[in-house]
Amino acid sequence: MRITAGALRGRKLATLGGRGTRPTSSRVREAVFNLLRDRIEGARVLDLYAGSGALGIEALSRGAARASFVDSSAPARRTIRENLASLGLTERGGVVGGVTKSAVRSLSDGGERFDIVFVDPPYGRGIAEETLKAIAAARVIENGGVVVVECGKRESLGERYGRLQLQTSRLYGDTRILLFEVLSPRRRGTLESQEGGSG
Repeated sequence: MRITAGALRGRKLATLGGRGTRPTSSRVREAVFNLLRDRIEGARVLDLYAGSGALGIEALSRGAARASFVDSSAPARRTIRENLASLGLTERGGVVGGVTKSAVRSLSDGGERFDIVFVDPPYGRGIAEETLKAIAAARVIENGGVVVVECGKRESLGERYGRLQLQTSRLYGDTRILLFEVLSPRRRGTLESQEGGSG
């Protein structure tokens, strides 16, 4: 697997072996970053279910300021650290273990705030929805920030999770990419009043 764009374009990433892993394809990664466009430069990024760290590292290559990587697997965390070290990104990347929902709460309680969150869990287990609920309940992402979810094309997700409002949904083969934006209290209130008026 290689980085597709930015300062580290073409550099190789170590990946995890085994049937339990499903690296994001370069085509899907490119589609994700096309959706994000100008949001990357200077962003603080959180990569959940990070695996080898490809999404967060791609963001760093494209100009993100810092990335935090969360994965419950010790081999995954080792691989992420190896990739950060080999690419000279150790100072811009942090690696966190533990169950993802607990890690989100801990980061939020510790005052960490992010502009972009990647959610790329195993497909078909309802994990994406549970993670969206956890992100919505925490204060880990800034108003105006975005959450990018990668899930199976047959998975059904809602359009709103607390502060998170679906903006875009795209299909790439068996993969669905959804982009949720974190609404400010003012925008959320406007939407709720519009919905109330239409009922």
